[in-house]
Amino acid sequence: MKYLIALLCAAAIPLAAAHAQSKYEWFPVGGGFRSPVADPAEPRVFMSRLNVKRDTGEFSAAHVGLGYDFGLLRRQGERPDDGWQLSVFGSIDSLFNLDLPGDALVNSDYRIGMPLTWRRGAFSARGRLVHQSSHLGDELILGGNAPRRIDLSFESVDLLVAWEYSGWRVYGGGNYVWRSSTELYDKGASTHLGFDFVTSSGVLFGQRLTGGIDVKWLEQADWRSGTSAKLGLMLGRYSPDRRGFTIFLEAYDGFAPFGQFFVEDVKYYGATVQFDF
Repeated sequence: MKYLIALLCAAAIPLAAAHAQSKYEWFPVGGGFRSPVADPAEPRVFMSRLNVKRDTGEFSAAHVGLGYDFGLLRRQGERPDDGWQLSVFGSIDSLFNLDLPGDALVNSDYRIGMPLTWRRGAFSARGRLVHQSSHLGDELILGGNAPRRIDLSFESVDLLVAWEYSGWRVYGGGNYVWRSSTELYDKGASTHLGFDFVTSSGVLFGQRLTGGIDVKWLEQADWRSGTSAKLGLMLGRYSPDRRGFTIFLEAYDGFAPFGQFFVEDVKYYGATVQFDF
């Protein structure tokens, strides 16, 4: 965490110098790289109602998140969407067991990071420094149905590159954990592939259809895969100042994307309302 804070402070120095140049824009809206639609770890504002199946049983769940990617500085390219952009993001995602008294908290994941994105025509890329810490809910621990408690926090670097055509996009890349608080989630890599799409015109009551499939292979989980799929309707404006919300049907199968549960395999399906800003 302290490394990311130091990088954020250091970034402010060249930002101030760049402000005076006409090709640079402070606090831009949007970005050169669109977040993968089906990736469950992306910073978003959402509420989900899920049915989750763990190794130890099945339960009804609520999954809620508060996250935002805030543009700091953009260097414009030859075309309006082209160029480089430096941003900062933060997110909190929490999973609740609705079958336990008080809708007990299962797990919370906290993320903060600094993305650098690039776009030129149909090609785009994103590199990020990311800090994540994860915490189990007290009720889950006291109930005796929790995985072994881990003081899990780590820093990682990731890279995705993408190519788009007529609303469709394919992307791929990976992640490397370069510092971890525990040997169970020690230095290691992951591979990341996927595709997503958004229609150019309305398909139902004038609303856009969107969806995607996202797959990761995690070394810390013995290279098991985690596959996420989403399909939904996007209501509101899409570009450049995206405003509205999206209703998704979603499903997941593979290593658990919920923090300390990465040692387990889970399946879930349900519906999500995502608020787009």
